[in-house]
Amino acid sequence: MVFRNRQKTIRVADVLHGCTPGRIQAVGYMQVIPLVSELSDDRFVSPVEGEAEVFTTSYGTLGFRNPGNRLLIVPCHAGYVVKQAAQDHAMAHAGVVRSAGERSFKTAMCIQQSQGGFIQRGSYRMLILPYALRERALEVRKETSYNKLWDAISRFNQEMGVQGYGHLEFFLKHFQKELDEFVAEFECVPRQIGAIILVDDQVVGVERAPSHAYWQSVWPCLIRECYGSLAIRVAQLKGERVPGEKAAAPASRTPLPDDIGSLVELESVIAEIACQEDERAKATVRELLDEQLTLTRDESTAGLTVETIEPGRFTGQVVRDGERIVYASLPATNKWLADNKWRTAKPFAM
Repeated sequence: MVFRNRQKTIRVADVLHGCTPGRIQAVGYMQVIPLVSELSDDRFVSPVEGEAEVFTTSYGTLGFRNPGNRLLIVPCHAGYVVKQAAQDHAMAHAGVVRSAGERSFKTAMCIQQSQGGFIQRGSYRMLILPYALRERALEVRKETSYNKLWDAISRFNQEMGVQGYGHLEFFLKHFQKELDEFVAEFECVPRQIGAIILVDDQVVGVERAPSHAYWQSVWPCLIRECYGSLAIRVAQLKGERVPGEKAAAPASRTPLPDDIGSLVELESVIAEIACQEDERAKATVRELLDEQLTLTRDESTAGLTVETIEPGRFTGQVVRDGERIVYASLPATNKWLADNKWRTAKPFAM
């Protein structure tokens, strides 16, 4: 790791240290490369796994009570949409709560513009903000303004073809069926602690958790609201209603030939396709390894540091225990994805 003017530079290889890529999974426009590892650190829990109590005491302040004896790592951009008459809230960054402790974050955001009321202490289903909102949320992570994400939510809703205004629940209700399908179609594999996510053959995120159990608890939130929302948007732009069975298969998925003559031949073809998919997964990981990430320290709690990535190819945050990265959430930046589409477009020809 290299230090530059109180900033730290690491590579994506450091984030993936100790991991190996699993077999690629693909549904519609989304692909997932599981990251598997024996390095499962059970000293940490997520709000879901640790059954944390969640509450608000004022608009823009989101609190967590950690009842267990392990450190609670609140994922970057964790959010809560509740059924009670209360203003839904989300985090603008990751957070750490001590064991048997309680902490409130005054930099949280209201994500339901015109609803009043505070979230009563309790356990609620967690989500991770949609991909399109995460970069903006990080930009305003230090601001103490409860309405700081409303404009971004309004633009996101309008782009997705649902009612505008700063109500994230409008999007969630409109696409509930499609989002639920992502959770059913992508499964965790044994020893998984993370994933590299691709949409339309572009890497859109790298995610890592401290343990197998932590990963299993946050994966449905990541694949559903965060990256699932991006896959829906790509399908819309390509003229598809939703990214499901009617969506065109991504270019990297290998179709079965039409002239298979026997079961033995079918098994051989499937095995060959599996090998090709595995090699594609490894090639994707190799291409990322040397990508440089510049980190700025945001805070230190209970021996853990939360650091934010200077936007480049990726944005996001990592949580470190000393030099060991125990948590990372790295969505690709919108600018990089747009520039990459230009770089990889077919050259002019007549």
